[in-house]
Amino acid sequence: MITFATHDRILITGASSGIGKAIALQLNALGATVIASGRSQQRLEEIRSGCAHPDAFFLEPLDLLTDMDALPAWVRSLREQYGKLSGLVPCAGTALISPLREFDRTVANSFFDIHYTAAMLLAKGFADRRNNIGKGAAIVFMGSRAPLVAQAGLSIYAAAKGAILAATGVLSKELASAGIRVNALAPGLVKTPMAEKTYLSFLPEDRRMEEIASYPFGLGEPEDVASMAAFLLSRSSKWITGQTIILDGGRY
Repeated sequence: MITFATHDRILITGASSGIGKAIALQLNALGATVIASGRSQQRLEEIRSGCAHPDAFFLEPLDLLTDMDALPAWVRSLREQYGKLSGLVPCAGTALISPLREFDRTVANSFFDIHYTAAMLLAKGFADRRNNIGKGAAIVFMGSRAPLVAQAGLSIYAAAKGAILAATGVLSKELASAGIRVNALAPGLVKTPMAEKTYLSFLPEDRRMEEIASYPFGLGEPEDVASMAAFLLSRSSKWITGQTIILDGGRY
């Protein structure tokens, strides 16, 4: 059984919606102290009002791209305020359909900034031994199935997520001596507002139905991803590191 204690302090970015929101709510329900970050203070407050343990759900609104170089120091400030962290889940991000004929360097750089660079800077801050609990600490990156199975129009998104998956294995080696485990999740299509807005809504109806039908167990729910994140952050997975876990409902 997966359980956490209030001294298990877990930082989640992108916690104001979708998968990040589901992870924050599930960890809080399991007993962890959640430090939830997102761009919208209002949405974070709404989430806290509906969580299981509001007294262990703290809000730290921040646009990660405003000053990325300051992110390691921001993590340090959170440790100073709440205590040493046991977990980090960088979930902030968005999706994009962009065929090669529309490739734009500025767009590509912005995707790498939010999906890769910001996540690495957060991990840098978390990995500072002054900021984490040492043995038992864990990072769970949010990757995607996209870089593992080619799909037209997703070159920028797949490349940015692929960078996260590549870094996962490398960092698992670097941080093992510090007692920090590093894993990544690679979800397929999950029913979130972002997936609808940036992907499904652009598909013709026949293509949309074909995409949904390609998942034998249906499209994922945010809670499906949250359950695996909770496991990887818990002591139940103490022998698992450097792994990319594919969550795609058997998509063919």
